[in-house]
Amino acid sequence: MADQLPQLPLTPLRDEFIQSLESVSTLLLEAEPGAGKSTLAPLWAMQWAPRGRQIWLIQPRVLPAIALARRLAELTGGAVGEQVGYQVPFDRAVSDSTRLLVMTPGVFLQRLLADPELSSVAVVMLDEIHERSVNQDTAWALAQESAILRDDLKLVLMSATPDSALRQQVEASLYSPGRCYDVALVYCAGKMVNGRPEPLRDHLVRALEGMADWHTQTVLVFLPGWREIERCRQALQQAWPQTTVLALHSRVERAEQLAAVDPATGPRVILATNIAETSLTIADVTLVLDAGLAREPDYEQRTGVTRLKTRRISAASAEQRRGRAGRVQAGNCVRLWAESEPLAPQTLPEIRRTDYLPLALRLAHWGTPADQLPWLEAPGALALAHAKAQLQRWQLLDQQGGITSLGRQVSALGTHPRIAALLLHSRDYLNDDSWLLTLALALHFDLEPSGDLAGWINTGCDLATRDRRWRQLLSRWQKVLNCSVKPGSQPSELSPALTERLAQVFADRIGRATGEGQYRLNTGVSVAMACRSQWALVLHLAARGPALEGVGLEVALSERRLHELAEVETATEPVGSGNRRRWVEVTRYRMGGQVVDEQRRTLAASEAPEAVLRYVRERGLANLTWSTDALQLLARARLAGRAGGVAVPALELSALSDRLAQWLGGFVDGDTDIDALPFSDALGFYLGYEVCAELDRLLPAQLTLPSGRGLRVDYTAGLSAQEFLARLESPEPVIRAKLQEFFGAREFGLPLSSVPLTIELLSPAGQPLAVTRDLAYFWAEVYPQVRREMRGRYVKHPWPEDPLTHVATGLTKRRLSQ
Repeated sequence: MADQLPQLPLTPLRDEFIQSLESVSTLLLEAEPGAGKSTLAPLWAMQWAPRGRQIWLIQPRVLPAIALARRLAELTGGAVGEQVGYQVPFDRAVSDSTRLLVMTPGVFLQRLLADPELSSVAVVMLDEIHERSVNQDTAWALAQESAILRDDLKLVLMSATPDSALRQQVEASLYSPGRCYDVALVYCAGKMVNGRPEPLRDHLVRALEGMADWHTQTVLVFLPGWREIERCRQALQQAWPQTTVLALHSRVERAEQLAAVDPATGPRVILATNIAETSLTIADVTLVLDAGLAREPDYEQRTGVTRLKTRRISAASAEQRRGRAGRVQAGNCVRLWAESEPLAPQTLPEIRRTDYLPLALRLAHWGTPADQLPWLEAPGALALAHAKAQLQRWQLLDQQGGITSLGRQVSALGTHPRIAALLLHSRDYLNDDSWLLTLALALHFDLEPSGDLAGWINTGCDLATRDRRWRQLLSRWQKVLNCSVKPGSQPSELSPALTERLAQVFADRIGRATGEGQYRLNTGVSVAMACRSQWALVLHLAARGPALEGVGLEVALSERRLHELAEVETATEPVGSGNRRRWVEVTRYRMGGQVVDEQRRTLAASEAPEAVLRYVRERGLANLTWSTDALQLLARARLAGRAGGVAVPALELSALSDRLAQWLGGFVDGDTDIDALPFSDALGFYLGYEVCAELDRLLPAQLTLPSGRGLRVDYTAGLSAQEFLARLESPEPVIRAKLQEFFGAREFGLPLSSVPLTIELLSPAGQPLAVTRDLAYFWAEVYPQVRREMRGRYVKHPWPEDPLTHVATGLTKRRLSQ
């Protein structure tokens, strides 16, 4: 087969690639566009792999995965599903003879969880790893652990533009130049029409009108989303009815998608999103028009809302798109924006803006704590903790964070954890309330909210009958749930038991009516829904610009149920003052953005010290009142520790917070004034007598000026407690005094000479004149100019020509002579 493969820029690297598979576990194949990495490397790996072991090639998107599998099967001389197969959501072509299997990251993760050792696999190849989807990042992190379980498992990463973090996580790398013909670049910026930006469809038509022979070429147009594809298709067909216009998008039939990428279709206009940016090659494209936009989901961790946001693409994406026009011959690229418009270098990783619920469940299923996995970029700890708490509420995780038997079934259902929880908790009610199946399908396929719940469910029921993907997923669910119920169309009156089950699944989305058709959630967002009751479950939530629209289910909740479902906030608070001061524990039940109940308990004297510490933790050390002495002591100790002059304990804000009981606990009780916490005494105790004595010697709180006056050193540089405590590096200490008080001194500093002292020299009126660390330099180079400017303004004060021979003083000339 090696002799039958096409000659591509990557071809000379075949022997090195095979040798790398023999000698290392992780390999990075960095190849420019057109090099042939997705075509050649998987087939080389298949030739190398031991008999009985498969090659798994992970492609980020469905259509490129299928197209690549077809191409690789063609090169092996067989049909897809024989030696080369694929598995993507709702479609697969695979047989017992399949040795090279192309799949999407989500499918790979499901199969990895089912078989962590990947016992039938020789090589896992992650293509287009630079796209940094959360599933790709997770796949790479987990696959590295599989390689630890099996010494003979090989991991190959493939990318045109890998980042530095990726290079550091592999044992070896290979590089190949690409094959891309010259692509002429032209910018065609949008116009203003009646004071508004030109519609994208008109902009596209205008750009094509400026290209003389575009009708004879295959044109690839990059657009942000489906709405723009529809509008541009209509505009092109209206302007040029004879032109073949095809779309590359998940909403069009598979036949149209395959025709769009098939050169046999002839000259055509292909309207695509970023699906055609990297791994999907359309061989006969010679003209690219790029809107420079991408529509990406942006999940808001605080509100739980996913908003589709249209953003300008990165410079790396723009170059990838331009290269699509030069695969077979020289081509042209028209960018529909101004050349002066700046682009970010790279697209941000999805892990910074994704829903953590699926990720948290996968990680729990895998078993290794998130902070122990070899991430390219670790997920946010707070967002992950919030997701775990939600999964525990749904009983998908236990209280220790381990996956439950219900949680393991989520992978088999192949859907979002919330939808899986809905199905698993209501499976006993499906026979009588079959509309729940329709609800789950509508949520999975993100059926757009429209009207009331009944109308929305009816639309979903119709789609469950007509749409192939809905039918396939329903069949999968029926097998997992062991039921044969068909989706129903009419929500019936809910039983109290079913209401409780649904309320448990949607506990974070219980809304309280704030006006006609308006509901407020605990997250602070308001949702428009066709409901009239006081309480409603927000079953589906979608963004409509800045507003939110939802599908709601009216529910009646008892006071007991409200307490069970509410978000519970417990706080410790001081009440009263002086002899009447006491500490209380306040428990608040919050639902629908309001406190529905509040309970208070006065703490006993023995509980007071811990209550104070708990209050400090809740408020945060940086948000409390610190005395000047306490802040200065902390600053001195931090400086001494970093300078190596004194052995001090950990003094970072996080360390102080973690060890609160150790250093502050013995200094607080029920009479402690929260606005005058004994931080200075507690820190002195924490540091110890000997350390404090060394601080007084090396970094004293006060220095004696050359004039004989004692003056406090500012070790916080004037920062507030909040600013100072949050800093990782301590500021330079500062001392401020009148210039005349330093006469006669060639140098002035701290006993610990490795810590520089900034001297702020003031005028007789206390205004800043100069800042220096080196008095000798100041007297020689700066003072003459200061003297010329100041001696006429402050004539009563001494301004000698030679400051080093004059007595240091804070007095006027007259008082000095008396």
